[in-house]
Amino acid sequence: MQFSMGNSKVRIAVIVCVVILGIIGFRIYTNISENQRTAARASGGGSIQVETMVVSRQDIVPSLAFSANLEPLWLADISPKVSGRLERLYVDEGDVVAEGEILAQMDSAEVASQVHQAEGSLYAARANHENAVIEYERNAKLYEQGAISQRSRDNSRFQRDNTAGSVSSAQGGLNVLYDRLSSTTIRSPRSGVVTRRYLQEGYYVNSGTPIVSVADVSELLAIADVGEGYIAEVYQGANVSVRVTAYGERVFTGKVTRVSPMAQLPARTFKVEITVPNIENQLRAGMFASLSIEGKTRKDALVIPQSALVMREDQKTVYVVDENNVIQQKLLDIGSINDGWVEVLSGLAEGERIVVAGQNRLRQGSRVSYEDGASLGGTEP
Repeated sequence: MQFSMGNSKVRIAVIVCVVILGIIGFRIYTNISENQRTAARASGGGSIQVETMVVSRQDIVPSLAFSANLEPLWLADISPKVSGRLERLYVDEGDVVAEGEILAQMDSAEVASQVHQAEGSLYAARANHENAVIEYERNAKLYEQGAISQRSRDNSRFQRDNTAGSVSSAQGGLNVLYDRLSSTTIRSPRSGVVTRRYLQEGYYVNSGTPIVSVADVSELLAIADVGEGYIAEVYQGANVSVRVTAYGERVFTGKVTRVSPMAQLPARTFKVEITVPNIENQLRAGMFASLSIEGKTRKDALVIPQSALVMREDQKTVYVVDENNVIQQKLLDIGSINDGWVEVLSGLAEGERIVVAGQNRLRQGSRVSYEDGASLGGTEP
């Protein structure tokens, strides 16, 4: 009895499986038929005229898109070494300055007086030293003649050396004051443009307080954060196309000048520095830039025009024409994209014919007639 019941359960399970497989097969048949009917309706019973090309292998240079802010090549806040009143300010925002050009003048009267006082102290120290030298030379001769004791000679030598130290100390103090006096005249350390003025004439300024900012904008820097998956494509010296909103579609050129050797954690991105020449001084620091970095050339890659891609939900596909001129839609795995060309990693084979124009009327199973895109002015990447 138990054996019979077991056989019944097996038979029921088999019947259920057969029914399910039948339903699935029926649905597949129904979908295929519906696609064929849709394709037939779309073509009006005939073939659809499309433009095609044969898939081939060519070199492709991938293009990596990033964004960044443009920054000055060099930027510094200029501040005085000494505290005092800001007597004159010779520049304003936007002024172009040369290296060594005077930017501002601090009140130097007090420091100048200290310099005069220190110069007098130095003269006195030198006079004392000269007198001590003469006294020592005289005592040295008298000692040789036995006219004075050794102690008297040694005392005069000590006095000579002591006054020499006083001269050196006075000279050092004077040099410090000379430096302070020179520091009251504030000069630009590099050529550039004044980007900001912090103070007005007449303000009392403490040492280290910024007066103006100067930036070198002859070249600008764009620093992009490149993900770990793309860093292998970026190399020093790579060409970069730079676009900014203010100039529409105009393209400025730059180069990758530095690639960080270490990732930024936890994002695992690498800093890539792009230098952009600004010869015409049209670019401005702080502008938002769209960057297109030229990657390493992919030799003998399988490529198709970007216009051939057809989106199916979130998947990239292409229409392939078989030997019977019937459309088959294939799912693609793509790689680099550059200048209207797409690298195909899988989903297509070299020599297959794909549709590059006229896809809007096509469905799986559509019958087509075609013209070869290569004969219609197709270009190579």
